[in-house]
Amino acid sequence: MSKLFGRTQARVAPTVKTAVQASAGLKLLARMLTLNVEELERLVQQELEENPALEPTEEGTPFERYTLSFTVAHHEPEESGEETTYTDPEEDFEPEVAAPPMSLKEHVWGQLMLTVAPHQKPIAEFLVDSLDHRGYLTTSVEEVALRFNCSLEEVEAVVQQLQQCDPPGVGARSLQECLQLQIKALRNYSDPELLELAWCAVTEGWEHLTRARYEKLMRRLHIDKPTLERVLAFIRNELAPYPAAGFAEFEEKPPELSPREPDVVVSLSQNGFHVEIHGYKPHFLKLSPTYYNRFMELRQGEIYATEEENTHLRHFLKRAQVFIQALQQREQTLKKIMHALIQKQTSFFFTSDVRFLQPMTRAELAEMTGLHRSTIGRAVRNKWLQLPNRSVVPMDIFFDNAYRVAALIRQLIDEHERDGVLLTDAEIATKLEEMGIPIARRTVTKYRAKYRIFSSRWRERARKAG
Repeated sequence: MSKLFGRTQARVAPTVKTAVQASAGLKLLARMLTLNVEELERLVQQELEENPALEPTEEGTPFERYTLSFTVAHHEPEESGEETTYTDPEEDFEPEVAAPPMSLKEHVWGQLMLTVAPHQKPIAEFLVDSLDHRGYLTTSVEEVALRFNCSLEEVEAVVQQLQQCDPPGVGARSLQECLQLQIKALRNYSDPELLELAWCAVTEGWEHLTRARYEKLMRRLHIDKPTLERVLAFIRNELAPYPAAGFAEFEEKPPELSPREPDVVVSLSQNGFHVEIHGYKPHFLKLSPTYYNRFMELRQGEIYATEEENTHLRHFLKRAQVFIQALQQREQTLKKIMHALIQKQTSFFFTSDVRFLQPMTRAELAEMTGLHRSTIGRAVRNKWLQLPNRSVVPMDIFFDNAYRVAALIRQLIDEHERDGVLLTDAEIATKLEEMGIPIARRTVTKYRAKYRIFSSRWRERARKAG
């Protein structure tokens, strides 16, 4: 049997706690940033129903869609100015606003940034951004080495540090590696012999295990049936196929590629790019005059109220104020992000062609905008962008190298099939290399499968079937 623990590996503490609690306004803003335009509508409706201190203005209804429009000229300097801060005369009172759940990437980066050397941080950031919705690493060591012009050994060293982070199994490149990482993390398990057998089952006996060839697996591990049942029960109960389970972005199925209604629309204009951010009118919401006047009378001592009534007024007025401010800050944050994206990706927006898409990370965009990288992640999550050619893409396309390559694969397939040519994965890899994207054939196969692009054999069958 192979030995499970060849050397000691330091584990990073699974929880990274911040010393400063976020204010209620920032918590609500973080939640709002993750919502697309349809989800935002439901949130506004819910808040109006639940908060008696929040009312629509007489100008109209907050449920009317509106567009924040602005123009970004070529090479326009970035807007300056400080972010909106939340001020309130009742700073000692915090309404009950649930904090948004931490994303997997935020959780992992909080640990990894404490362990990697300064010169390794760009590689580490790229690897964290390359984690998919399950917690698996979607890029290869070869691709990262080419991107950062470094050795394979240096990239692999950072990958190993990533794989030592919590949750166990994060950064795995396959289900087998994911389970192996989790077994390594259980070095203090109460039954070392069972742990060793499970390790052998997912290494030496992997093919038999995945194909349910249990008789052959027992012979391979030299165990009887009751022991095999214990091993299988351990794998089912103690190990998980998806490290991201329990985090905000986890989905067992791949993200849908069919676009929703776009949250942001970019079009060409004589002065540059015209940007429309779809949302709801913050100025169509106001504090209830009844609640506000009552509170001011209490504050000035003109009337008397019980402590319960006083707390009620303060709670809902503060909650309404925070909600309106967060709604305003959401649209300004998206505006700042779109300014920076257009400046960085001018050729892509001008052509709507993924071949002109420049690889970038959330950390780069955070530096350009002055926003925190977690704010960037929330703002682009679950949102769709309409390009000048009217195609709709997810906003995180700018940070998802796998999506970019998959889009190029689909584009190459469509262009050649219009001429009656069926490209194999090896031919696609060659075409991509000619475009300056070195990629292995197996990586093409992986991306094609992930984004549900049929193989050349199945495309040929579909064409013959009409």
